[in-house]
Amino acid sequence: MNSKQSTREKILDAIFALVYINGYNGTSMSMILKECDIPKGSLYHYFKSKKEMVLAVLKERISPKMDEFYEFKRVDDENEIDTIILSIFKVSQKDLLVQYGCPLNRLNQEMSPIDKDFEIEINNIYENIKNKIKSLLANTRFKQDVDVDSLSDFIIMTIWGNLSLSPNQSSKDRYLSSVTHLVNYLKLLKI
Repeated sequence: MNSKQSTREKILDAIFALVYINGYNGTSMSMILKECDIPKGSLYHYFKSKKEMVLAVLKERISPKMDEFYEFKRVDDENEIDTIILSIFKVSQKDLLVQYGCPLNRLNQEMSPIDKDFEIEINNIYENIKNKIKSLLANTRFKQDVDVDSLSDFIIMTIWGNLSLSPNQSSKDRYLSSVTHLVNYLKLLKI
Protein backbone atom coordinates (compact mmCIF):
# COMPACT_ATOMS: atom_id res chain seq x y z
CA MET A 1 0.00 0.00 0.00
CA ASN A 2 1.18 3.50 -0.80
CA SER A 3 2.32 5.30 2.37
CA LYS A 4 0.97 8.63 1.06
CA GLN A 5 -2.54 7.25 0.71
CA SER A 6 -5.04 7.97 3.43
CA THR A 7 -6.00 5.11 5.70
CA ARG A 8 -9.47 5.04 4.15
CA GLU A 9 -7.99 4.71 0.64
CA LYS A 10 -5.69 1.89 1.81
CA ILE A 11 -8.67 0.09 3.30
CA LEU A 12 -10.62 0.38 0.04
CA ASP A 13 -7.68 -0.89 -2.03
CA ALA A 14 -7.17 -3.84 0.30
CA ILE A 15 -10.86 -4.75 0.32
CA PHE A 16 -11.04 -4.48 -3.47
CA ALA A 17 -8.17 -6.97 -3.84
CA LEU A 18 -9.49 -9.36 -1.20
CA VAL A 19 -13.09 -9.39 -2.46
CA TYR A 20 -11.95 -9.66 -6.07
CA ILE A 21 -9.92 -12.79 -5.36
CA ASN A 22 -12.00 -14.37 -2.58
CA GLY A 23 -15.51 -13.03 -3.17
CA TYR A 24 -17.63 -11.14 -0.67
CA ASN A 25 -18.47 -14.14 1.49
CA GLY A 26 -14.94 -15.54 1.24
CA THR A 27 -13.44 -12.35 2.65
CA SER A 28 -13.51 -12.25 6.44
CA MET A 29 -13.04 -9.28 8.70
CA SER A 30 -9.86 -10.88 10.05
CA MET A 31 -8.49 -11.04 6.48
CA ILE A 32 -9.34 -7.37 5.99
CA LEU A 33 -7.71 -6.36 9.29
CA LYS A 34 -4.58 -8.37 8.49
CA GLU A 35 -4.29 -6.94 4.97
CA CYS A 36 -4.88 -3.36 6.14
CA ASP A 37 -2.60 -3.83 9.16
CA ILE A 38 -4.75 -1.58 11.33
CA PRO A 39 -6.64 -2.10 14.59
CA LYS A 40 -10.30 -3.07 14.42
CA GLY A 41 -11.37 0.25 15.93
CA SER A 42 -9.61 2.16 13.18
CA LEU A 43 -11.39 0.11 10.54
CA TYR A 44 -14.76 0.81 12.12
CA HIS A 45 -13.89 4.50 12.35
CA TYR A 46 -14.18 4.63 8.54
CA PHE A 47 -16.84 1.99 7.88
CA LYS A 48 -19.64 0.57 10.02
CA SER A 49 -19.68 -2.87 8.35
CA LYS A 50 -18.16 -5.09 5.71
CA LYS A 51 -21.18 -4.39 3.53
CA GLU A 52 -20.56 -0.62 3.76
CA MET A 53 -16.90 -1.19 2.85
CA VAL A 54 -17.69 -3.27 -0.23
CA LEU A 55 -20.40 -0.87 -1.40
CA ALA A 56 -17.78 1.90 -1.12
CA VAL A 57 -15.42 -0.26 -3.21
CA LEU A 58 -18.16 -0.58 -5.84
CA LYS A 59 -18.69 3.17 -5.97
CA GLU A 60 -15.12 4.36 -5.55
CA ARG A 61 -13.00 1.62 -7.14
CA ILE A 62 -15.01 -0.58 -9.50
CA SER A 63 -17.28 2.07 -11.03
CA PRO A 64 -14.36 4.38 -11.98
CA LYS A 65 -12.42 1.39 -13.39
CA MET A 66 -15.44 0.43 -15.50
CA ASP A 67 -15.79 4.05 -16.69
CA GLU A 68 -12.15 4.07 -17.69
CA PHE A 69 -12.25 0.66 -19.32
CA TYR A 70 -15.40 1.41 -21.31
CA GLU A 71 -14.31 4.89 -22.32
CA PHE A 72 -14.41 3.99 -26.04
CA LYS A 73 -11.90 6.50 -27.34
CA ARG A 74 -12.43 6.72 -31.06
CA VAL A 75 -9.64 7.27 -33.51
CA ASP A 76 -10.45 9.69 -36.36
CA ASP A 77 -12.29 7.95 -39.18
CA GLU A 78 -12.59 4.77 -37.13
CA ASN A 79 -15.91 2.99 -37.33
CA GLU A 80 -17.74 2.74 -34.00
CA ILE A 81 -17.85 -1.04 -34.30
CA ASP A 82 -14.05 -1.09 -34.65
CA THR A 83 -13.83 0.95 -31.45
CA ILE A 84 -15.90 -1.68 -29.62
CA ILE A 85 -13.85 -4.52 -31.15
CA LEU A 86 -10.65 -2.91 -29.88
CA SER A 87 -12.17 -2.75 -26.39
CA ILE A 88 -13.18 -6.41 -26.58
CA PHE A 89 -9.62 -7.40 -27.43
CA LYS A 90 -8.21 -5.01 -24.80
CA VAL A 91 -9.74 -7.28 -22.15
CA SER A 92 -7.36 -10.10 -23.11
CA GLN A 93 -4.39 -7.90 -22.16
CA LYS A 94 -5.56 -7.72 -18.53
CA ASP A 95 -4.22 -10.92 -16.95
CA LEU A 96 -6.11 -10.57 -13.66
CA LEU A 97 -9.32 -9.82 -15.53
CA VAL A 98 -9.01 -12.97 -17.63
CA GLN A 99 -7.95 -15.11 -14.66
CA TYR A 100 -10.43 -13.87 -12.03
CA GLY A 101 -13.12 -12.33 -14.21
CA CYS A 102 -14.87 -9.01 -14.10
CA PRO A 103 -15.01 -7.75 -10.49
CA LEU A 104 -18.41 -6.17 -11.12
CA ASN A 105 -19.81 -9.37 -12.59
CA ARG A 106 -18.41 -11.44 -9.73
CA LEU A 107 -20.13 -9.24 -7.14
CA ASN A 108 -23.26 -9.23 -9.27
CA GLN A 109 -23.45 -13.02 -9.27
CA GLU A 110 -22.70 -13.32 -5.58
CA MET A 111 -24.56 -10.39 -4.04
CA SER A 112 -27.35 -9.09 -6.30
CA PRO A 113 -29.65 -12.06 -5.72
CA ILE A 114 -29.46 -11.66 -1.95
CA ASP A 115 -28.95 -7.94 -1.28
CA LYS A 116 -31.00 -5.11 -2.78
CA ASP A 117 -28.35 -2.45 -2.09
CA PHE A 118 -25.77 -4.37 -4.12
CA GLU A 119 -28.30 -5.06 -6.86
CA ILE A 120 -29.13 -1.34 -7.20
CA GLU A 121 -25.48 -0.20 -7.24
CA ILE A 122 -24.40 -2.91 -9.70
CA ASN A 123 -27.38 -2.19 -11.97
CA ASN A 124 -26.44 1.51 -12.01
CA ILE A 125 -22.90 0.67 -13.14
CA TYR A 126 -24.19 -1.82 -15.72
CA GLU A 127 -26.64 0.72 -17.15
CA ASN A 128 -23.85 3.30 -17.38
CA ILE A 129 -21.73 0.86 -19.43
CA LYS A 130 -24.69 -0.07 -21.59
CA ASN A 131 -25.52 3.59 -22.22
CA LYS A 132 -21.93 4.24 -23.29
CA ILE A 133 -22.15 1.44 -25.85
CA LYS A 134 -25.59 2.58 -27.01
CA SER A 135 -24.35 6.13 -27.36
CA LEU A 136 -21.39 4.99 -29.40
CA LEU A 137 -23.62 2.89 -31.66
CA ALA A 138 -26.48 5.39 -31.91
CA ASN A 139 -25.19 7.05 -35.06
CA THR A 140 -23.58 3.97 -36.56
CA ARG A 141 -24.76 2.84 -39.94
CA PHE A 142 -25.36 -0.89 -40.14
CA LYS A 143 -25.90 -3.24 -43.09
CA GLN A 144 -29.25 -4.22 -41.60
CA ASP A 145 -31.69 -3.00 -38.99
CA VAL A 146 -30.16 -3.35 -35.56
CA ASP A 147 -31.72 -2.84 -32.16
CA VAL A 148 -28.89 -0.91 -30.54
CA ASP A 149 -30.31 -1.54 -27.05
CA SER A 150 -30.28 -5.32 -27.36
CA LEU A 151 -26.95 -5.28 -29.25
CA SER A 152 -25.43 -3.35 -26.33
CA ASP A 153 -26.73 -5.98 -23.89
CA PHE A 154 -25.41 -8.75 -26.15
CA ILE A 155 -21.92 -7.23 -26.24
CA ILE A 156 -21.73 -6.84 -22.46
CA MET A 157 -23.23 -10.25 -21.73
CA THR A 158 -20.86 -12.00 -24.11
CA ILE A 159 -17.82 -10.37 -22.55
CA TRP A 160 -19.04 -10.94 -18.99
CA GLY A 161 -20.02 -14.51 -19.80
CA ASN A 162 -16.48 -15.17 -20.95
CA LEU A 163 -15.15 -13.58 -17.80
CA SER A 164 -17.41 -15.57 -15.49
CA LEU A 165 -15.55 -18.87 -15.79
CA SER A 166 -13.62 -20.11 -12.79
CA PRO A 167 -9.90 -19.30 -12.73
CA ASN A 168 -8.93 -22.86 -13.69
CA GLN A 169 -11.25 -22.67 -16.74
CA SER A 170 -10.14 -19.20 -17.84
CA SER A 171 -7.29 -18.33 -20.13
CA LYS A 172 -6.38 -15.63 -22.60
CA ASP A 173 -6.63 -18.14 -25.47
CA ARG A 174 -10.06 -19.32 -24.38
CA TYR A 175 -11.31 -15.75 -24.04
CA LEU A 176 -9.98 -14.77 -27.47
CA SER A 177 -11.35 -17.90 -29.10
CA SER A 178 -14.82 -17.25 -27.70
CA VAL A 179 -15.05 -13.51 -28.33
CA THR A 180 -13.94 -14.03 -31.91
CA HIS A 181 -17.52 -15.09 -32.63
CA LEU A 182 -18.84 -11.79 -31.26
CA VAL A 183 -16.21 -9.85 -33.21
CA ASN A 184 -17.09 -11.68 -36.43
CA TYR A 185 -20.78 -10.89 -35.89
CA LEU A 186 -20.01 -7.21 -35.29
CA LYS A 187 -17.91 -7.09 -38.45
CA LEU A 188 -20.86 -8.50 -40.42
CA LEU A 189 -22.98 -5.54 -39.28
CA LYS A 190 -20.45 -2.96 -40.38
CA ILE A 191 -20.90 -1.02 -43.61
